Amino acid sequence: MKHIVYKYDGDQSDEMDFDAHGMLTFTKGDILSRHGISWRIEAVEQELSLGNLIQIPTYWVYLVRVAVH
Repeated sequence: MKHIVYKYDGDQSDEMDFDAHGMLTFTKGDILSRHGISWRIEAVEQELSLGNLIQIPTYWVYLVRVAVH
């Protein structure tokens, strides 16, 4: 289980999502489609745990729009 924050390049606002089963994977350079637009993953960052607290991990997925011709 994990929280996902999509960080869009440009004017589009950040978007939050939740992966209840922890099945989604994100790799730099992969292309994904969000809202009918193609995006390339520029970077992925994972929030580190604080001390011994149990928390749901958060992933920041930085996206750059892909020009499709």
